[in-house]
Amino acid sequence: MMQGIVKGGALGLAGIVAVALAAPASAQGQCSRETLQDVANRYVKAQHDGSVFALPVGEWVDYRENYGLVSTTTGLIGQAADFAWHVDLVDPGACRVFVQGVILTPKPYVVGTALAWSFNGLGQINSVVTQAGDPGFDAQAAAAGAGKEDWGTIPADKRDTREALMAAANAYLAGLPGPKLAEPELTVDETKGAVAVRGHAGTAEGPAVGHVLRIEGGKVRYDHALTPKAQGGE
Repeated sequence: MMQGIVKGGALGLAGIVAVALAAPASAQGQCSRETLQDVANRYVKAQHDGSVFALPVGEWVDYRENYGLVSTTTGLIGQAADFAWHVDLVDPGACRVFVQGVILTPKPYVVGTALAWSFNGLGQINSVVTQAGDPGFDAQAAAAGAGKEDWGTIPADKRDTREALMAAANAYLAGLPGPKLAEPELTVDETKGAVAVRGHAGTAEGPAVGHVLRIEGGKVRYDHALTPKAQGGE
């Protein structure tokens, strides 16, 4: 079972505060799906190599784990490891990629990483990292469960619109028990019916939280919840 995974989920709650998804005006229309897919592929290679330099970065990159600034040599991306399972979300509208992956060896992790693309290349990498000791963590079960799920491309005539996916994600997250997400960031991939959400639990100073949702016909089919124990702050 994926950490915090939920299947099913009725939507359509009223009175929901919308989750913002904003892309800079200068970035809109400048990010092709092909370019962003290449970034996603390179991120998987970077984790395999244990080196951020497999990514198209310059001399400086802002790398954070659970909202805390971390060195790219000592952070998870600096530890050579393969994903036992992963899914990538490509969002040309926000010039952003989100990759969720499960690592089993040499040490287990479940990670969700947002990579922001700009005219200057890749400048921001923000990961929600979970590991042993975090609530509900079980990387082996996460990989096994996710491997049985369908995260493939949805036929064009059956896809929800970007707006519908965002509304469904907002409604679902607003209906979950516990603290609501503060300062949420959404990455939307209409081709997969997928929305990744990264935010703080409760307040802007709260711990990092992530969700990766598969939405079909306005309903959440899968929810991969990432809930690190450690707190962080930007």
